[in-house]
Amino acid sequence: MKAYSEYWAATMIRGLLAVVAGTGVLFIPEMASTILLRPFAVVISILCLAAYGTIDSAIMLTTSFMIPRQQPGRLALRMQGICGAVIGILLFLLVSDRVELHWFLYLAAAQAATAAITEFIVARGTSAHHGAKWCYASAAVAAISSIALLFGKDLSPRELAWLLYGYLGVFGFNLFALSARMLFAERKLINVEHVRIKVTAG
Repeated sequence: MKAYSEYWAATMIRGLLAVVAGTGVLFIPEMASTILLRPFAVVISILCLAAYGTIDSAIMLTTSFMIPRQQPGRLALRMQGICGAVIGILLFLLVSDRVELHWFLYLAAAQAATAAITEFIVARGTSAHHGAKWCYASAAVAAISSIALLFGKDLSPRELAWLLYGYLGVFGFNLFALSARMLFAERKLINVEHVRIKVTAG
């Protein structure tokens, strides 16, 4: 169980990062209600998503080295880290006064889709290692979000902002809760193992 402890700690940070980025995106509904502030509101949303994608990619590249060599997910995390960095750079390039929310909605959907694939591959190893199917929850959330984002082009800026917030918020909360649960399970198992060793030695 201890083999994944560093991975879950890093994943918990990713979850918090997603929630923070989603909260930043949520500023759009209030700001977009004023015509003069609408371009600025869209720029804030792009910057939040771009920053999230870039930082999250760096963390994913790091976590790829925390996965045990015999378990699946190492290569997938590295590929996701590279793809996420590219998407983050593209989002930064979209920042301008004339940019529309719909332009980077597709990039957000692409990021969610690649995250779903990566989380699914990693879950194959973590679920078998921990004996918990809940590890697939992150992949399911990301997959559903990618589909929802693709059909969000006809929504208003306010509705799109809530959609993006929903994706980042739910995805981030799930990562955080799942990581906390797995770390607690690992700590509990280690304590039980220590007690068993002491009893056996005694």
